[in-house]
Amino acid sequence: MAGAPGAAAMTAAPELAADNATSGSALHGLPTALFREKCPMVWNSSAGCDLAALGQYVAGDEAAVLAEVRRLAERIHNSHVDDAFLERISMNRSVSDGAYYALIVLYAHLICFGAIGNGLVVTAVLRKAAMKTARNMFILNLAVSDLILCLITMPLTLMEILSRYWPLGGDTAFLCKLFGGLEGVSVFVSSLSITAIALDRYQVIVYPTRKSLQLAEVCIILAGVWTLAVLLASPLFVVRRLEHHPLNQSLPGLPDAIDYCIEDWSLERGRAYYSLFSILCQYVVPIITVSIAYAGITRKLRFRMSSMASRTASVRDGREQRTRRTNTLLIAISLIYAVSWIPLNVCNLVYDLLAVRDSSAVESIRVVYAVCHMVGMSSACSNPILYGWLNDNFRKEFVELLQRVCPCTWRRGGGTETTAAERSQGLLLVASQATGRSQGGYDTQETQITRDSRGDIPLHHL
Repeated sequence: MAGAPGAAAMTAAPELAADNATSGSALHGLPTALFREKCPMVWNSSAGCDLAALGQYVAGDEAAVLAEVRRLAERIHNSHVDDAFLERISMNRSVSDGAYYALIVLYAHLICFGAIGNGLVVTAVLRKAAMKTARNMFILNLAVSDLILCLITMPLTLMEILSRYWPLGGDTAFLCKLFGGLEGVSVFVSSLSITAIALDRYQVIVYPTRKSLQLAEVCIILAGVWTLAVLLASPLFVVRRLEHHPLNQSLPGLPDAIDYCIEDWSLERGRAYYSLFSILCQYVVPIITVSIAYAGITRKLRFRMSSMASRTASVRDGREQRTRRTNTLLIAISLIYAVSWIPLNVCNLVYDLLAVRDSSAVESIRVVYAVCHMVGMSSACSNPILYGWLNDNFRKEFVELLQRVCPCTWRRGGGTETTAAERSQGLLLVASQATGRSQGGYDTQETQITRDSRGDIPLHHL
């Protein structure tokens, strides 16, 4: 959940070590920009040098100044600094060109896909009053948090992964704190929203006679979700700070100073402890809660199917098909959440516990972290499919929106026509309701689950 692991610790020492090139020289401490402008001779012996301009820094005549310039040029020439390393520092890149462009392309696809999918969910809910139900508010909240992940935190995390040092300058300390905390908040909100959706579905399916949540109650729950997420992510706001390092060497193309956005934990293992805490709150508790809730729903549906032994074969087949589809979807939601987030959590925990500080492994660590981060962020792309597209009401809204944006790619009326299988299932549902009245009111309870005139939470919409 934090930035790329060990960013400052792995990269600060090599850049600052280059300062030894000017150590012991009377010109030590002068900014690189001054030499680029007044005396490029320190890098190119055939270039000129304004000895008068440097004379104010060296005691003696022009001959003394020239001697200091030549001494500095010799030190730079003999300094053992890798040219490729200097090029990466000057370009502020922590990975090779191949990895650099590959990560940009992969992140761009994730960002675009996630932004479009979650944008469709938000638009579908907000554009029609009929879609603003209590159930859909949970999905809307999940889409908003995933939009923040796609449009803000993913680009910023990519920036930190690809950059060897903080690229936004030394006067952006607040942004350093804000970016880290914002990613934590959005990830926690997404996880808590998925948990809330699972618990709400559990209550509606397993206890259908209980009073359903009203819109005002859902809004209060969502406010609590955001408040809790801010509290859980608050340590990142506190510990992140901008660390400034002036570069007092005269190597060509390098900035005069570099900054690192680091996590400054007061405890020796503070980052590792917070990683454990994050895994517990963001992964372990939600996945256990979601799995238990959906397992309870599956058992309830299986029990309901077993009680339909006296129904006609056609009715049972229709219900069994719909139940299997629901069970598959519930299992898929749990598995996709578990698979998406475990690589990033394990990666953070391993790097924090082992306290990796090998500067030679910067690129491989960054690339591994980026891959794990993309797998975790892929949940923001799958959520619109799992909670939106597989819901009939949302899918119809999506098709209608896409028809308006690009009507040439969608068959007129194709998004609202029902298939023969859907019409058949609808007839079976009506038939089961008609015959269910003679069975001691059994279908009175089941109808609340399998059909809702507002399309609020039908069984096949789960």
